[in-house]
Amino acid sequence: MRRGDTIFNLDGLPFRSEQLAMRLRDLLITETGKCYRLTSTSEGGFVLYPESASASMQGSVTQDPPECERYKRPDPLLANTDPTPPTHSQYLCSVRDYSLRPAVFRTHLLTLVSVGAVAMLMFNPAPFLAGLLGGLNILPARLGFWWQRCLDTMTLIGTVSVLSICLALLWQWASACYRVSAFGVEVRRGLFAQQTVGLRFQDIRSMTIRQSLPERLLNVGLLEFTSAGTEGAPVQFAQIAHPAKILALVKARMGASGSAD
Repeated sequence: MRRGDTIFNLDGLPFRSEQLAMRLRDLLITETGKCYRLTSTSEGGFVLYPESASASMQGSVTQDPPECERYKRPDPLLANTDPTPPTHSQYLCSVRDYSLRPAVFRTHLLTLVSVGAVAMLMFNPAPFLAGLLGGLNILPARLGFWWQRCLDTMTLIGTVSVLSICLALLWQWASACYRVSAFGVEVRRGLFAQQTVGLRFQDIRSMTIRQSLPERLLNVGLLEFTSAGTEGAPVQFAQIAHPAKILALVKARMGASGSAD
């Protein structure tokens, strides 16, 4: 029960148990984020005052107020604010590698549409072949057993074409891996015999996004990192989705790595 700024027990009298009053004080600090003081009364018992009002209240203090900061709920806007910058080792432990692969299925969207058309032709070639022969004024019955051979040949060609295109796209996707680590950027190429090219953040001098008009519509492109020296090969993230987001990630890690040194 509250009378003004003073908090009493539910019966309107001071708390008889100091332990009960302390538990209520800690609960109030946790829920409100304000600091409360526990004091004794002349009639006996204990009451609670807000820390701002307790300086003007009479009564002897039986216990100093707790360290209220440890009971307060953290401000969500300040939850990630640390006045002390992390050390370089702390930064390296907190950062995980970000890996991605070429967005080949988005880049070769027209190719996939062609694969779908070929797949339809593969499973049902008769209408296409009949239309082709109709354009040449040839009746299918005149072909005899060659009609079935033509259908089988078209099915075989369609199957081989679809499998070849799908395997080529999968190979292109699996044979390249791009990585943004706590130290820099890295490209690994090759599925069996691998080649790795990397640049440290402190060695990167320029970052460029290259996109054609179709690539801008599909939000894919080439992200290139170059160093100051002419001997070092540029690191290229080719055919990646959302290149602007990857560039922003690299810039953020470059800034964090520099501030942690």
